[in-house]
Amino acid sequence: MKRSRQEKLRLGLLFVLVCFFFAVTVARLVHLQIFLSPQYSEIVRRQSSGTVAIPASRGIVYDRNGKVVANNVSRFSLYSYPRDDTELREVARYLEKCFSLKPASAARKYGLESRRFRWIKRHLDDDLARRIASEAPGGLFLREETQREYPFGLIGKQILGFTDIDNAGRAGVELSYDSLLAGRKGWADIRRDGLRNTYRVTEKALVKPEPGQSMVLTVDWNLQEIVEEELRQGLDEFGAKSAQAVFLDCHTGQVLAAAHYDPREKDAHRPVKLRAVSDMFEPGSVLKAFTAVGVIEDSVIDFSDSIYCEEGKWRVGRRVLHDDKEHGWLRFREVMELSSNIGIAKCALMQGGERLFETLARFRLGQKTNIGLPGETGGLLRKPSRWSDYNTSALAMGHSVAVTAIQLASGFAAIANGGKLYRPGLVLGTVDARGSLASESRPEMLGQVLTRATADTLASILRGVVESGTADAANSTVVSIAGKTGTAQIPNPVTKGYYWNHYMASFAGFFPCERPLLAGVIVYEDPQPIHYGGYTAGVSFRRVAERYSLLYPDLFTAPHRMLTETSDRLQNTTEVPNLVGRELAQAQAMAAERGLKVRANSGDGTVIWQFPPPDRLSFDDDEILVMLSGEQAAENRMFNLKGLSIREVSAVLRESGVKYVVQGRGRVVSQSIRPGAIVRDGTVCRLKCRPI
Repeated sequence: MKRSRQEKLRLGLLFVLVCFFFAVTVARLVHLQIFLSPQYSEIVRRQSSGTVAIPASRGIVYDRNGKVVANNVSRFSLYSYPRDDTELREVARYLEKCFSLKPASAARKYGLESRRFRWIKRHLDDDLARRIASEAPGGLFLREETQREYPFGLIGKQILGFTDIDNAGRAGVELSYDSLLAGRKGWADIRRDGLRNTYRVTEKALVKPEPGQSMVLTVDWNLQEIVEEELRQGLDEFGAKSAQAVFLDCHTGQVLAAAHYDPREKDAHRPVKLRAVSDMFEPGSVLKAFTAVGVIEDSVIDFSDSIYCEEGKWRVGRRVLHDDKEHGWLRFREVMELSSNIGIAKCALMQGGERLFETLARFRLGQKTNIGLPGETGGLLRKPSRWSDYNTSALAMGHSVAVTAIQLASGFAAIANGGKLYRPGLVLGTVDARGSLASESRPEMLGQVLTRATADTLASILRGVVESGTADAANSTVVSIAGKTGTAQIPNPVTKGYYWNHYMASFAGFFPCERPLLAGVIVYEDPQPIHYGGYTAGVSFRRVAERYSLLYPDLFTAPHRMLTETSDRLQNTTEVPNLVGRELAQAQAMAAERGLKVRANSGDGTVIWQFPPPDRLSFDDDEILVMLSGEQAAENRMFNLKGLSIREVSAVLRESGVKYVVQGRGRVVSQSIRPGAIVRDGTVCRLKCRPI
């Protein structure tokens, strides 16, 4: 059939349109399949597939002795994934029965839906998990997870912190070192349909998780437990609102124990901070130890000079300084021992406010220690716009300055070790997969903040504070303690002044005095009715030192021998006999039977005093120091101190009523008063010591 011209034109136009349509379609397909393929493939992948995280096993935390203090335990968690509505109803009924829920409430409570993943309960008890495993309907599943466990309960919890339900660190070491402990997550894939319903969860990992790094803390959990027990006991005994403490290794700055106790805290299982690093307070008289550093090093006053302490009341500008007692003339040593505000203020004024400020700044007061725990504060040490006499006096006796317990402990550790200030450390190192120490942190020395000679002199003065000063309640027959008390009024934020009847009571010190190993601080908030630091914090410090010495008797009961100097613990030791009341010859025979020697202050008489006291352990060939009645009754003569340790010197001279100044460390090699010379109460003997 012959088509008309018009029909041919229509067919041609239709053919062109069809060809054009297919050409456009092909071009679009080429554009989508070739040029836009990567973009749309990624969209499809995101819509139809995904990944689910597989948590890594968290690293284990050890104390310095190898005790596990933070571990992982396996727990089962329950989740639902019903395939259809029938299975959904069975799951809901079972959950209502299992967890004693109201009828028809489970679906709403847990947001149950078919073909949807929903957590029901994490970290089930083992008994409940076994019961569910044996009787649960389809659509309920158990997944094994790890949960953090702290074998020592609340002991050290303020250092360790805690983790949340997903095992992420939320406080303490767990938070600060979370990236190290957490490891790397693994991944498994999931598949979804076009409506984004999950229809397959593959537990097999695409990327295996990497376990977290285990670490070793510097903390000694034995000491940590002692400190926490003593804080709780002290809080009850002294009627305080809260307590805090920190103890360091004098020679490395490593934290051996740190804790606080406050019954007002809502949840002790989830402590958010450690107050020894996060809370600042006015230290009061305990800061006089640092003031004394500047006074001694600048030679502001000679130890033989006396300071008039104004009978307990002295006007400085518009203010009046008070002492707790009415003191008259005191030597510098007595100013420290009796904690005279007026005496130390006069010394500081002679030194000058600028130099005093520089001394305190050397000890890094007012600066963070960067110990590695969250919430640390730097305290407050500000230079006034001008140095008035009162500004200098207030700073010298521990007012107008705020510190943390860790800063005080660090400063006293520097005094104890001869002047080296170390940054407090909390991590000893990391542990590899074989359980060996993979890396070890090194002590970081921040500077030499005082000379060895100043440290030696100040250590003997601080020993006197404990022996016969404001901290006599901290004196121990078990271990020699040196330190300083503090009793500071608490600032009143409303009146901008101070509460007249609320105090921060503190004691900072170190032990054993003749060869310091540990330095520490204990602080009580508002103890009542006794608020003095020496009779509250000092007592607790003494108890901690004594209990710790019982853990390591070879370090403390025979004071001048160290653990490294003897191969076997407590071998070659004997109990000291009771020589009091014996004639000298009989006392020497009794001592010789136990392999000991006797050193007396004369050649004849009856023993009326001895050191060490009876029943203490002493090494073979050690000496028992005795005083005899004949010589004591007539006139007091100087003891032969050569070869004695500072602890032995302290015991002898205290009994004789003789004060002393020490230069050097170790044992006495010379004394300014010859043996046998007549001495009177208050006489000062200068001693030179060196290691032997």
